[in-house]
Amino acid sequence: MPILSAVLLTAATPAVAQVTVDLRALQALPDRPASGRIARPPPSAPAPTAPAPSAPAPTAPAASTAAPNPATVVTREPQAPREPQAAAPAVPPAPQPAMPETMPDTASIAPIAPPPPAAGAPPPPPPVSEKAATAATPTTTGLRLTFAPGEADLSPESSTSIKQLAAAAPTGDATTFNVLAYAPGKPDDPSTARRVSLSRAMAVRSALVADGVPSARIFVRALGEQYGQGPPDRVDLSVTRAGAPADTATAR
Repeated sequence: MPILSAVLLTAATPAVAQVTVDLRALQALPDRPASGRIARPPPSAPAPTAPAPSAPAPTAPAASTAAPNPATVVTREPQAPREPQAAAPAVPPAPQPAMPETMPDTASIAPIAPPPPAAGAPPPPPPVSEKAATAATPTTTGLRLTFAPGEADLSPESSTSIKQLAAAAPTGDATTFNVLAYAPGKPDDPSTARRVSLSRAMAVRSALVADGVPSARIFVRALGEQYGQGPPDRVDLSVTRAGAPADTATAR
């Protein structure tokens, strides 16, 4: 019977167990002391710590190995090598002016004064015209000169009358010549009357200076249209021995 014989053969065979032992692990076990306790190894010194790894250096991106697109390939013509440029020459700094060790001598220059007027130079002549219609009339204090409308020149006859008055006047600083000039004007243009009256007063003054009267003794007033009760186109020339009137102005 084959089935029964196989069972009997299996029962008669002794059981065998295979055990694998690690010799390295047995050698690593400590020796057991007599007291039955396992001796612990002494504590070892702490192992030195390794330095922290430094940050890795950035690596250049790898060149692309892909084949270029034929449509985007640009061909460049070879360029000639550039010639090296010569370095600009160094410009030396400008030398600083040396300070003098001693103070230079200074020269004093007198201010230049205008030349004095020539002694005995004749004064400018008065405005005398042959065509002027100026007339001179004697008064109790001097002369009254009447002018044509808008005119300021003296006639030869009026200029002679002024010269005779200056010659007959007493000499000395106490004698003064007062010139009051008038001229008619318009309410909307008062400046014209003052301008014409001033021209007449300066004409009489020039005649007095030409006749030898010092300018410091001549007092001029241009009153324009304030002619009062007399003729509007006139100049009243008076001679006084007292001081000049308080309301007169000295002609310069």
